[in-house]
Amino acid sequence: MPAQITQKNVRLLIPGKAAGVAVLMSEKRSISPKAALLAFYHSKTYRELERESSKYWHYSPEQLYVVGGLSRHAVKHGPGRSVLLPFRKEILSLWRKRKSARAIADELTKHGIYTTPQNVWKFIKRCDIG
Repeated sequence: MPAQITQKNVRLLIPGKAAGVAVLMSEKRSISPKAALLAFYHSKTYRELERESSKYWHYSPEQLYVVGGLSRHAVKHGPGRSVLLPFRKEILSLWRKRKSARAIADELTKHGIYTTPQNVWKFIKRCDIG
């Protein structure tokens, strides 16, 4: 493995990560591994993985699956099933640092989570921190 990951060599890490995510998608969605791999290649998560600056190459296939929102098709949203839940610590930490709900929503876009400030505020209130 190279001493430093750059945009030129990040591509060396992608096949292993893509294969791992495809296996997870295949199992969770009950689709063929080929269909899962093609779905991953067309996802926003894959595009972020290709960008070294996103640092997605640090994530395990399991983390990419969750962070990328690829599990959304397998899990229905609702009380206790928020896509924000995996980022609870980060959200609450930013809130304690006096970041606004809009700033937190913007920060979540770095993880591929697109939400409104209102949803962030509701999530914080549900966590009894508001």
